[in-house]
Amino acid sequence: MGRCKGRLLGALVLFSVLALSACGSNGASTKSSGSGSLDAATEAKLEDIVRRFQDTNRTPGVLVGMWSPKGTFVSATGVADLATEAPLRSDMQFKIASQTKTFTANLVLQLVGEGKVTLDDHISKWVKGVPNGDRITIRQLLNHTSGLADGFTSPTVQSKVQTGCTVAELLTAEAKFPPVAPPGTKWSYSNYGYNLLGRVVELAGGQDLSTALQQRIARPLGLRRTLLPTSGNGLSEPFTHGYGLGDVGPSQAPTASDDATDLPASCLWAHGGMVSTLSDMRVWSRALATGELLEPAVWAEATRNPIPFTFAGNYNGPGKWRYGLGFVESGGFIGGEGSFAGYESTAMYSPTRRTAIEVVSTKNPNAITPPPMFQALAMAVYGTDIGFGLTPEQALAPTFKGAAG
Repeated sequence: MGRCKGRLLGALVLFSVLALSACGSNGASTKSSGSGSLDAATEAKLEDIVRRFQDTNRTPGVLVGMWSPKGTFVSATGVADLATEAPLRSDMQFKIASQTKTFTANLVLQLVGEGKVTLDDHISKWVKGVPNGDRITIRQLLNHTSGLADGFTSPTVQSKVQTGCTVAELLTAEAKFPPVAPPGTKWSYSNYGYNLLGRVVELAGGQDLSTALQQRIARPLGLRRTLLPTSGNGLSEPFTHGYGLGDVGPSQAPTASDDATDLPASCLWAHGGMVSTLSDMRVWSRALATGELLEPAVWAEATRNPIPFTFAGNYNGPGKWRYGLGFVESGGFIGGEGSFAGYESTAMYSPTRRTAIEVVSTKNPNAITPPPMFQALAMAVYGTDIGFGLTPEQALAPTFKGAAG
């Protein structure tokens, strides 16, 4: 679900968040209600959930947004920089990590709608040297049933995370890992698979991936600060720092020395390299969940028979989750999730409820992760009978112990 998994230098995890208390001079919260406020009781519930999330994880900053017919709730809690104690703001840019996968997948599906790619194409048609490449289809890469290894844990890739990777280096290193299962037999999260899809976008569409994202998604939707960097970390002012270096634990507060903000994006590329903002991801989550940029027949195929899955380490909590062709789904909400050193996030949208919910944390790892946090927020507004397969208390239980491959 849009996650980049693994550790770098013992603590660089592909989901990220920050840590501190939700209260005090550096833990102040700012919120705006937008047009149409939630009732006082519901807003108090949401504030309590945010407080519990931050107190348990000890994350320096938490961004939360909910936009629904029942009202709007936007909250920025904590600090954006532990060194300067600058307050977190809701307009700040952050790394979205594996939520990048939803963008990459959408580009592939656009090309399917244009007849330039088919879901039954074997990846060997586009990229040579892929293990089982003559048996793995584009569809299987999209829903993580290719059987390919994760790839990001490659020692070659990990050794370059702090300095940067080329696409050729990524694909060459990741191809050296033996498959974990025959194609089509098992759900197994693969960052390598999404880097292959990024290359398909470039070869079939005739543009580099960063340009394709701008021309095909960001500009049509008016996403002003959403991009795949071509150098550096991609962040521009105002942005929030993220913390995930060192040995910070899921319930441990980081220090300024744990700042992971400067890590470049190139070793994550198509599977996790993008940056965005709360407001941009609100727009994107709706477009993603409604198939706005896709041909109707392609979107129908993308949403047909999503696959139940469980992330290693109980990352998504005990609730029900399914994976479609490039997105996660739970209780009728569709979206993505991402985690990399310094940042963890999820952005989900329910077409039937016309509701977008986003959670961003600026520390990684966290004991309560953004996916079950999103479920807790949704249940606070719509009740427990949503179909998440868990209770509010279960959603807020500190169950994640740290990165798992």
